[in-house]
Amino acid sequence: MSDALRQRAWEIAERLVKAGGEEARLTAVPGGYRVELDIARPHGTDDHRAVLDALALGDRWGHTYSPPSRNHGTARETVWSEIHAAERPPG
Repeated sequence: MSDALRQRAWEIAERLVKAGGEEARLTAVPGGYRVELDIARPHGTDDHRAVLDALALGDRWGHTYSPPSRNHGTARETVWSEIHAAERPPG
């Protein structure tokens, strides 16, 4: 994958760390990269707006949520953003 794509993924990761106060994970996915950040609840230190702004730098983004009843009384949330190499038009 290109250096520009990797640099873009690192930019998202750095912004998520600054906004979320946790360690972001960067993994390769087919055709690109995925950046994930665990959000601590209920007393997270994250800046919601800055997290959303960082996620929006990707091509796809979302989150997962696991309720306290599944995690010994603590809710767990992970946000993610993916970037992918642009597809080349046929021809």
